[in-house]
Amino acid sequence: MPLFTRKKAGALLFLSLFIVVTLAALRAECAPQAPKNDVTRAEFFLKKFEDRVNRFRGQAFRLGYEDNEALKRIKELKEKYPDDPAVESLFQRGRLALMKSKGDFMEITPDMLVYRENEKKLKQLFGDIADREWKQFTEDILAGPTALPKAFPAPDRTQVSIEDIRESYVILDEFEYPANQFIDLGREFVSVGSGARGYYFVEISNRNWLGPYEAVKRYRRLINRDFPEEGKWTLLGRITGIEMVIPQAEKVKTVAPQWGWVVTPVALYIPGVTFAFYDSANELGGSFAGEERMEEIKDPLYTVRYVPRDVEPERLVEIFAASVKEKNFELFLDCIDPDRKKTRTAQSLIRYHWDLHLERFATFYVHITTDEAKIDVISGFDTGTGVEDFFLDEEQKEKIREISGEVVEQALVTTRAWDERGRQYGSPKPHYLIRKNKGRWYINNYEQPF
Repeated sequence: MPLFTRKKAGALLFLSLFIVVTLAALRAECAPQAPKNDVTRAEFFLKKFEDRVNRFRGQAFRLGYEDNEALKRIKELKEKYPDDPAVESLFQRGRLALMKSKGDFMEITPDMLVYRENEKKLKQLFGDIADREWKQFTEDILAGPTALPKAFPAPDRTQVSIEDIRESYVILDEFEYPANQFIDLGREFVSVGSGARGYYFVEISNRNWLGPYEAVKRYRRLINRDFPEEGKWTLLGRITGIEMVIPQAEKVKTVAPQWGWVVTPVALYIPGVTFAFYDSANELGGSFAGEERMEEIKDPLYTVRYVPRDVEPERLVEIFAASVKEKNFELFLDCIDPDRKKTRTAQSLIRYHWDLHLERFATFYVHITTDEAKIDVISGFDTGTGVEDFFLDEEQKEKIREISGEVVEQALVTTRAWDERGRQYGSPKPHYLIRKNKGRWYINNYEQPF
């Protein structure tokens, strides 16, 4: 092709592009423009929608009147004035706000859910141990002469003396606590039976009851959170007396007094779940089946076993969450500020919130993420600000440290919790950590949900 022809073709191409761009610009200028008042009103509602999205901080919420009004007005404008840049801007902002109103999302991997599978394995394992030990325990007792062959009908007090059956073992399959709990004679009992079948009154105001019952609570806390702290269980006990009481919890009694055999608890059994027994030599008063080997059994399932001395605030919060998911109560305690676990009341409060954390990780969320920590010195003197450093030499700084006392730092770590579908649960939560004199970090507000 001659050079002149190529130049001519290039010029024509450039001219064509110029015409297309010019026509597009003219078209945009000539496109119908939405009335400014309508755009302003739509943006008014959109800003309220965006403000609400920001307040919820990633949490999903149901659209209200103002939110729907914003979307409705933008939709009408977009349909009438599709080429108006102002309307297009509102449309894009509306899309973004609507998406955020559905909540933040993340991918939940199988590794994040493995703790739930491990809990199922532990339930099965300890349930099998309980069934096996209960069978052996009761076989030895029932084979002896001091056991009632069956609980009901209960021995007739007019025909059987307490001396004939004192210290005899009896298995009560219909022990229901606390539904049948009552107080009489200054003592606490649980009634089992009826007027027609005879009564047993299980005394629960002594260590023989508290030992096994506390063991059942430990089982729930450390192995199986789904197991309720109340219900119909099987109780093994010894007959130790006979009393006439009113087996009714209400202050105003509406039933007649009843004779019944007083039973002192020996063991509790929930088939397929756990078996707990009284042990006078045990400091805790009793234990549940497999408790002596619990840490040996659970240890391979732990992903974290201790808190490093140089742990960063964000990592400590992650370890704290892992201790709950993996039911590592000792690790949970080690994460908490020592000043918040000094008394028996404080220890009891910790166990209460431990149970709540277990409940939340079982039902509400499965994974947490942390934001970068924000650290402040709240007591003492660490180092000066940039301006202070300009005026103070090292000797002066050291003097200020001496008179200011110990250095206490506080770290704020914000967490987000995610459910098994990958959606953010609730709003981000603040966790406050404490460190003294550059020592190890500890969690202060351990009761805070994730």
